[in-house]
Amino acid sequence: MKTVWVKGLEPDQQERIKSAFKASTEIRLRLTEICNSKLSAAMSTNKNQYDGASWPYEQADAIGYRRALEEIISLLEK
Repeated sequence: MKTVWVKGLEPDQQERIKSAFKASTEIRLRLTEICNSKLSAAMSTNKNQYDGASWPYEQADAIGYRRALEEIISLLEK
């Protein structure tokens, strides 16, 4: 569990969050699977994507989306 989950919380809140995190293993694993599936889909490319003039903006958006998914996945890990 990353410390960001409890950063800035009162000790009693920290304990409740830690307990809830441990109790949600199955949900966290399923959400990780879902995020990994979306990440895999986001990694696929299509040659037609390179044809548009807005390709650099679309690429920047795709990179940001993948980075966000990776951050969520890392927060869900023990």
